[in-house]
Formats: sequence, C-alpha cells, structure tokens
Amino acid sequence: MSGRVVSRIVAGVWLGLVAFAALLFATVPAAAQAPVRLTESCRIAADANMPLHQAVAALKRCEKSASRHHVGTVWISYDPFDFWLQPAKTWRLTIDNHRSSAVDLWVVRRDGKTEHSVYDPNDPAREWAAGNYQSILFTPKAEVERLVLRLRDAEGVTYVRAPRIARAKSFAPIERDHAAIYGMGVGMLALTILFHLSLFFAMRRRFQLIYCIHVGLLLGYGLGYSGIVHILLPQLSSGAISNLVSFTMAAATATGIAFVVEFLGVVTPLWLRRWAIGASAASATAAFALVLAPASIGYPVFLAANAVAMHAIMLTTVIIFFALFRRQVMAVPLLLGWSLPISVSLMYPARTMGLIGDAALPDGLMMFAATVECLILSLPVASRIRALRLEHERAAERHVLLERQAHTDALTGLANRRGFVEALDRAAIAHAEPFPLALLLIDIDHFKRVNDQHGHATGDAILRHVAVHVARVAGPGAIVGRHGGEEFVVVLRGYDLTRAGTMAERIRIGIGLAHESEPNLPRVTVSIGVAVGDSATVATALQDADCALYRAKNEGRNKVMLADGPLVYAAAA
Repeated sequence: MSGRVVSRIVAGVWLGLVAFAALLFATVPAAAQAPVRLTESCRIAADANMPLHQAVAALKRCEKSASRHHVGTVWISYDPFDFWLQPAKTWRLTIDNHRSSAVDLWVVRRDGKTEHSVYDPNDPAREWAAGNYQSILFTPKAEVERLVLRLRDAEGVTYVRAPRIARAKSFAPIERDHAAIYGMGVGMLALTILFHLSLFFAMRRRFQLIYCIHVGLLLGYGLGYSGIVHILLPQLSSGAISNLVSFTMAAATATGIAFVVEFLGVVTPLWLRRWAIGASAASATAAFALVLAPASIGYPVFLAANAVAMHAIMLTTVIIFFALFRRQVMAVPLLLGWSLPISVSLMYPARTMGLIGDAALPDGLMMFAATVECLILSLPVASRIRALRLEHERAAERHVLLERQAHTDALTGLANRRGFVEALDRAAIAHAEPFPLALLLIDIDHFKRVNDQHGHATGDAILRHVAVHVARVAGPGAIVGRHGGEEFVVVLRGYDLTRAGTMAERIRIGIGLAHESEPNLPRVTVSIGVAVGDSATVATALQDADCALYRAKNEGRNKVMLADGPLVYAAAA
C-alpha cells in the first residue's frame, strides 16, 4: 500500500471520526446538561479541628483566601446558587479527584442547622463518577444556604475543576453516555495494543515497541480517567488513581515524540533527533517527578512538567512539518493523527492560566482525542510494517538464492565441493551412529582434448550432459556433486562394494547410450573408481576411490575399478 493511499484512507477515517463526534455531542440528551457547575465563593486554609461555625464565619468574611495550590487542610464555600436546591430530593455532588485524606461536606441550611456527609477517598466502596470525579450523595431536609467542603491534607498540585451538582436521577443518562464513550475508547485502545503487539512479534522494529508503549500509556490514562481501574482494583485510593492519570499523560508525551522521530527515521536531521530524544527524556523524568515529588514542591513540579510537556508537543509538531517540507508521504497521516490531541493538549495550560473556562474543555475530550490518534496512526504503522515484511521476505529469498549459489555448481546444477561436504555432514548428523556408504569418483576421459578440439561451449554441454545422466542413474537417495574440473563424485548410502560397482558400471555404460540422444555432442567415455567405508571415514574412502580411478586410467580408461583391484565388466551389470 503506497503512502498516498494510506494518506487518503487516514483522511477518510479522520473525517468519519469528526462526523461521529459531532453526531455524538449533538445527540446528547437534555438531561446531560442538567449538572450545574458550582462557583466557589471562598477558600481558606485552616486547622482540620476548627469548629464548623468558626469555619463558616471565616468563609463568610473571606478576609484571606487560600491559594488553590495550598498544601494542607482547606475549607471551601459554595454560595449563592443559580438554581433551587430542592429539599427532600437526593442530589449528587461530583468534585474533582482531589489528593486528600478525607472529604467532609456540610449542607448549611437557612434554618441554621447543618447536615454532615463524610467521603473517604481510600474506601474501596466509595462513590465515584466517570471523568476522574469523586461523588457525594446527600438529601437536604430544608432550604440550603451554602455548601461547605473540608479537604483534609489536601495537595493542590494539579488544576482543580469546578464541582458539579444535579439531581441524582439526572446523572443516570449522563453516566450511560460516558460509559459508552469511555468504554468504546478503552476497548479500541486495547484492541490497538493487541494488534500492534502481534505485528511487533512478527517484525520486531523499535518504532513498533515504542508505539505499543505509547498506546499502553493512553490505555492506562483511559482506565484511570473512566473509573474502570476502580472497578478492577477497588483498593486503589483516589490519590493513587489521580497519580496514574497524571503519570500516564506525561509519559505518553515522552513516548509520542520518541515514536514520531523513530518512525520518520533518517528524514529527521541528526541535530533535531538529538533534541527530540532530550525532550522525550525530560518528559519521562517529569512523569516520575509528578508522582514522586513531595507535596511541598508539588505545584512547582506540576508547572515544570506542563512546560516540559508543551515543549515536547511543539517540538513534535515541528518535526512533522519538517517531514512534510521534505515531502515525506508518511508525515501526512502523522499530522492528521496528532492534530486533535495536540490541539486538546494546548487547551489544558490555557485553562490553567485562565484563558479558557472549564466549559471549553468538556470531560472525555482528551480520551476521544487519544482514541482518534491511535486509530489514525495505526494505518501508517501497519503500512510501514507491511512494507518492511515484504522487504524482509525479498531479503530472505535473496539469502536463500545466495546460499544455493554458494553450495551449487552454476554449470551443472549439482552440489559443488562445499555443498557436497555439507550434505555429507547433514546426513551424518541425521544418524546417531556412523552408517556404511560407497563412494564413486567419476572422471571424463580425454576431456582436455575434447575442449581443445570442439571448444569450451561443447565442453560445458558435455559436463551438463554427464551430470544429468549421473544424477538420474544414481537416484534421489544419492549425494551427487561436481568434485572439480571434469570429475564427479557420488555417495551411495548402505551400498557394499559389489552393489556400488554394479551402479558404477550402469553409469559408465549409460554415458555412451545417452549420447545417442545428443548427436551434436562428441562421444565421450568415463572412468570410475569405487571405494567403500562409513560416514566417519569419508576422507579415507575418497582417497581409495581416487587410487582406484587412477588405476582405471592406467588400464586404458572407460573402465570401473574397485578399490581392492578387480575390474567390474559390463556383463556383470
């Protein structure tokens, strides 16, 4: 599949996913808009043992508001309300997954009384909501004046989204929609990992491994953000899940830029590759720092990690555009795949700096962007792997051809001396004990004279003719090779001297008969020396056969001579 075709497919997938997302958000039921974001009226830092009435009084005065990134116990007041918090109805309050040891909610009623609810972030049976939210259910018995939250041992490290409140029954369609979106995203990410792992074990390329790790980190983010990890591992605290979400997103930035650089390969200049490797290492370091740094320096580490991540994201964009400038076709699907997650990633620091509000960054948008990224990038990755597999198969075919050429005589098609020796070695390995064999050494009589009189082309034709005849008579069980020049060697397994002599005589006689079918070739004869031995004494048998061949030449040629002396005549055959 060419890169241009992949780009067109990716563009089609991208447009399809955008249309699907638009349809999904356009068809959200009206109940999904029921939750209201609460406006924080005051936040103070105070002792956890402060009485409620003193805390409420301090919150009303709000003389010294605490920072959102305060480390320690904080009290937060939410009032007034833009809606009627109807008494005697069950309400659900979802708050961002704070890193704290305990969460207390007081419903301060207009009649001066209070209602208290305790939320334990470490309780395996705690309420939660998809989108990395903690969930508190309460039923006010009278008109509500304000809601007061107390976060014990809070670590204000990451950005905190505004709480949302709605009737408990209104959350049902919302959680149904979220379960469908998050479940679909997590399922697609899991299938993507399985698909590319199967390809990795087939080809084992580094960019495949990096991509699998990248998708695995995004899957970890999806499992934590959607709340599925709480279902699978309920013993994990809210803080641990928050750490999982922070770590996986920061680490995915590191693997993302590493994948782009490795995938594009030599298209990226060396200096830019080294810069990208440094950015990837910095992002990985930031990911570990986010979860390992002490709470006292948590916020500066969070800001530094965001800066490092933004640097890596912008550098990734530069590398992709550089590849586009170099007219690298595979850069087009990379740009389409990364455009949405890069855009969403830039929205997070914009929200932290107050440039955009919470409503501009709806829950699940990063999850959707990550799923789109993995689906689109899977196409060029699969295309590259297919091209590499074809190249690997062609290289394997070339290797087999070269191996065959290295072990085969190009003129006759028989094994050359090296191939003959290796064939004997393979036969010896196949038998636990040495096996008996007979060895025939065949030489064309007066071959030099034939070459001189008729030319080398005729001599080559005679060599091919003799090779075909010897191989046909010896049969498929024999090992036949060209020993050098006009000599051929045949190994017959399990033959004694008499049977081997008979076979040699058939070859000698057949040479003359075979020439009758080739009237254009001059008639030639052969002399054959025969010896016996076993697979452990092939060298000795070869020497004996050579001596027998020498005697056959001295006896007038066109003869078969056994290693122990007697001649084998045609009549015996």
